[in-house]
Amino acid sequence: MSQWLAVVLALLSAVCLATGTQQQGSAVADVAHGRLGLRSIGVLLRRPRWLLGLGLLGAGTALNVTALGLATVTVVQPIGVVALVITTLLHARHRRLRINRRTWTAIGLCTAGGAVFVTCAVAATDPAQGISQWAEHTVVVMLVVLTCVLGVSAAMFGRSLGGTFYVVGAGILYGFVAVLVRLTLIRIQGSAGTPLDDVNWLAVATAVVAAVLGGWFVQTAFAAGPPDLVIAGLTVIDPMVGVLLGLLVLGEAAPGFSVPVGILMAGAGAVAIVGVAVLSQHHPEVLERRAELARRDAAQPAPGPAAPGPPAAHPAAPDRPAHDRPGRHA
Repeated sequence: MSQWLAVVLALLSAVCLATGTQQQGSAVADVAHGRLGLRSIGVLLRRPRWLLGLGLLGAGTALNVTALGLATVTVVQPIGVVALVITTLLHARHRRLRINRRTWTAIGLCTAGGAVFVTCAVAATDPAQGISQWAEHTVVVMLVVLTCVLGVSAAMFGRSLGGTFYVVGAGILYGFVAVLVRLTLIRIQGSAGTPLDDVNWLAVATAVVAAVLGGWFVQTAFAAGPPDLVIAGLTVIDPMVGVLLGLLVLGEAAPGFSVPVGILMAGAGAVAIVGVAVLSQHHPEVLERRAELARRDAAQPAPGPAAPGPPAAHPAAPDRPAHDRPGRHA
């Protein structure tokens, strides 16, 4: 029963995250045109729309943390795909875009894949499974390495990296953060003394650093593309990372998990990924940007042969001595 309550809380979290993402994404797009800098952050901190989005994201995160206390990462994280549908509708209304058939198809693929994945995960995972210290330490070490690699890459090559890097990076970081949140809640709930006696503070600090870096990546991705494309990548990559860690590292698989169930989950995840790929190619705003670039290219004059320049002046003859000049004789 607790797992289904977690599903409800995760759905409410998805609504808050979708609305907050749309608000922040549109605010960032108005301030930072393709590139987010520190000066842009200062401007955003004075924008009510961005602050409203921040509050909604905070509420969504709190609901998600509560859901993780009731169910496994494998169950909770994939439900975030619902946020994709809500964000797409809100963004289309804000930009007055008409959602085309292929966009609806992409949304359907993401939603269907996520729904099948969640249904299988509820039956194939056990939230009561004990988690070893080795598993927790493994997740912490992996996240430290990933945070360093992604942070250094963004610092050194940030100007040449596209929005895809930031979306994928944020999705990976958030997947690890969700796992560490789950592990911390398990320690708090199972503590024999005060709730904080058994907390692994290194895991908490690592999760906080990764969450901050992931937040920066998301804001940078907002500056490079529409918010529904950003959340589409996050709602696929984040749960996939969480599921892989839950099944392969944390040992959350229940006795009901079998090879056919695993194949079905993999197929559902593939369907959701295809949906994201279709959305990235046929989203109305993407098509609008392509048309704008095509119009700019058509407006530029076609390159032609260079116009002939003025005739080159012949070099002046050097002055001759007076006795060698024409008309003068000795």
